Amino acid sequence: MIKGQVEIEVEAKPEIVFDLLANPTKAQTWNQNLTEASLFIEEPIKKGSKGRFIGRFGKRKMEYEIVYYEYNRPKFFSYEATNRSEISKMRYEFTPTKRETKIDFQFEYQPKGLVRLLEPFIKLFKRLIIKQEQKELELLKDYITNSK
Repeated sequence: MIKGQVEIEVEAKPEIVFDLLANPTKAQTWNQNLTEASLFIEEPIKKGSKGRFIGRFGKRKMEYEIVYYEYNRPKFFSYEATNRSEISKMRYEFTPTKRETKIDFQFEYQPKGLVRLLEPFIKLFKRLIIKQEQKELELLKDYITNSK
């Protein structure tokens, strides 16, 4: 299992940041690593809502089914994303500051199936995974800054 945390501050209200991150169909507008995204229900998203997305990690495309476990706009949300080789648990928390919103992102990646045999080697990639997650939040920050 790999656990990590990334924090960043964005110059926007928590509601704006929350909406761009929480809805995979909106995240697709700023996150170049999302190639497809959909919800299985109509909006608004709530606890128990489900969806799917196809993301890119390096050159590899991976499809995930997602289920929201917490959804408290604009304070926090969490979801679990699963595919054949992993279970990922993601939690975002939003704290307003004077002019910005602090995003606290925590993640947990758990390999499953035969990929579990590679877990000792996967842990070597923790820094790479944190860097990838930091880069995605930087993309969001750039998108918000350039949208003003």
